[in-house]
Amino acid sequence: MRRSYSELVCRLEVSMIVSVLGPVPAERLGPTDCHGHLLIRGGLPVVLEPDFLLDDVDAAVREASAMLAAGGAALVDCMPLGVGRDVDGLVSIAEQTGLVVVAATGFHKDRYYARDHWARTYDVDRITGLLVAEAAEGMERSGYGGPFVERSAARAGVIKVATTGDEPTPLEHKLLTAVGAAAAATGLPVITHTESFASALGQVAALADSGVPPSRVVLSHMDRHCSADQLASACETGATVCLDWLGRLDRRPDKVVTDLAAAVVARGYGDRVVLGQDLARRQYWRSYGGGPGLAHLFETVRPLLHTSGLDDAEVHQIMVANPRRAFAVDRV
Repeated sequence: MRRSYSELVCRLEVSMIVSVLGPVPAERLGPTDCHGHLLIRGGLPVVLEPDFLLDDVDAAVREASAMLAAGGAALVDCMPLGVGRDVDGLVSIAEQTGLVVVAATGFHKDRYYARDHWARTYDVDRITGLLVAEAAEGMERSGYGGPFVERSAARAGVIKVATTGDEPTPLEHKLLTAVGAAAAATGLPVITHTESFASALGQVAALADSGVPPSRVVLSHMDRHCSADQLASACETGATVCLDWLGRLDRRPDKVVTDLAAAVVARGYGDRVVLGQDLARRQYWRSYGGGPGLAHLFETVRPLLHTSGLDDAEVHQIMVANPRRAFAVDRV
């Protein structure tokens, strides 16, 4: 007999972070890159943008080791189903380095799924069940690429969902509904891909309709398209904003992002902002011959936050305390 969602999880007395090596007490989580990518092994993203190919576990180990040496402790890997996620590779990186790696189930945006992908044909309930199983039983090694289900012992610690533009496509609307149902069933936090302020508010509302409180939602890429006032408005819903266009020094200076973080703190929402890098291109990795590398958030950005006017307590809140809250679960 198929188990119900409630039978797939058990309540805990303390909050935990679900890493690929097992649950970690949230209070032990250190400075965290809240939107990163350690491996992208294929899929349409790489077909469309070959520089997305991050396929070398040894290179990722070097980057993770540099992160740890610079004072980092954890990374939320945001590669979900069907777009190059490598569960076994993430486990290997965590085992070799000691980096706390939180892996994602869920989905990316519409354009990254082929016309015949199962996400386009399965209904909401069936997709929800697949997501719940990744959280409760273990992530499927091929991203349900078939023909057989082969689960890792590593479980997803966050569910990703993405929408394109201000309004989701029909596929994205269905996946948003399934992600909401799975998050409500498992207690996992949701991390989203946003492309506008309107899309972020729409995601928060849709997830709330599925029973996911805004406090369980992390809105990524918000520094790419939001003013400080819009960031504060997003935080006012109860959601957490992730400012993650850091290290892309060919696009804009990091100080633009750290100033936005300081502005959010000044508006009274210092408990609702986290940082990431999203350095999902070979050109940004030292181990592939580029830079600035994954250690950049801790080597360079952390002191830059002080330059933007934040004190030690505020920096600790953004880089440690807020990730502990945002990615914690009370059932596994």
